[in-house]
Formats: sequence, C-alpha cells, structure tokens
Amino acid sequence: MAQPTTVPGSVTWSIDMRTDARGHSDPVIQAHIAVPKRHFTAVLTLERNADPSVSASHLIELSFQIAPGFKGGGIYSLRHMSMKATESDRGDTLIAVPAKVTDNLYMLALNDLPEARAKNLELLERQWIDLPISYQDGKRALLTLEKGADGERVFNQAIQAWASNDLVRTDAGNAQ
Repeated sequence: MAQPTTVPGSVTWSIDMRTDARGHSDPVIQAHIAVPKRHFTAVLTLERNADPSVSASHLIELSFQIAPGFKGGGIYSLRHMSMKATESDRGDTLIAVPAKVTDNLYMLALNDLPEARAKNLELLERQWIDLPISYQDGKRALLTLEKGADGERVFNQAIQAWASNDLVRTDAGNAQ
C-alpha cells in the first residue's frame, strides 16, 4: 500500500451575493482552490437553498477544472464533507446527501430537518474542511482546506446574514 503524499495547494475565500427569483439577496461562500502539482483547480460554493422543491437547508457545490493528461483520469466521486477543529482531527461529517451532477461537478444537499440543520451550522463554524474524493483510476485523495482568517470572516458574515434573513422572512410571513 502506497504511503500518503502531501501536496501543497492554496485556497482563497470570498463572499458573493445572489438574488433569487423572488428578489431576495443571500450571501454565497466561495473557495477558489488550486493544486498546481496535481494540475487541477476547484471552486467550492456554499449557499442557502432557495428552492422550496429541494429538501435541503444549504447546497454545497464543488466544481473541478482538470488539466488535460491529469494522472487520475478525472474525478469519480465526492463522498461527503467533514469539518474539523484542527488539521489533525478526524472531523465530523456534515449531514448531507451527495450527488454527482457531471464528471467535474458535485453537490451536497444539507439535511433540512431542524436538528440536522442546527448540527450542520454548528459544524460549519470549525476551521478545517476535509473533502474525500476518488479519482477515475480508483485512487483516492483527501482535499483539506483551512479557513484561516479570511475564511473565518467569510463564514461568519454569511451565517449571520442567513440568520438575519431567516428572521426577516419569518416576520414577513407572520405579518400576513
């Protein structure tokens, strides 16, 4: 069995605003990931679900851009997303359903039940993220991201805005 290899990469965190069909604006967390030695980049987005036909509180999308000749042949699967307090922690898996949309696009739908939603939001406050992926050649990789100060600021800003928007929408619904 081959020994695990650590390959350096980078992540840049940002926040964007999206407006849904009803005109509500909500923040979207974005992570731009680069792993030059493995010849791929990826964009991770985390947003609150605005589609009532989808039973999910939040949606995570991971989109890979893979250079021609990528050794693994491409991405085969994304199994889940775990959140960790430190880099060496085992971590706790978000309560979510994974889905392969295309060969390079994966989604996680976070469970919308109140207990699961509260647990997931609590987990999202942690500093480290693990994304276990499998390549088409059968090999596996663990993409580990650190939030750092920028990621922490972005997550805090988005989570506070989501909570505030939930209150505004609830109050508007009660006023009818």
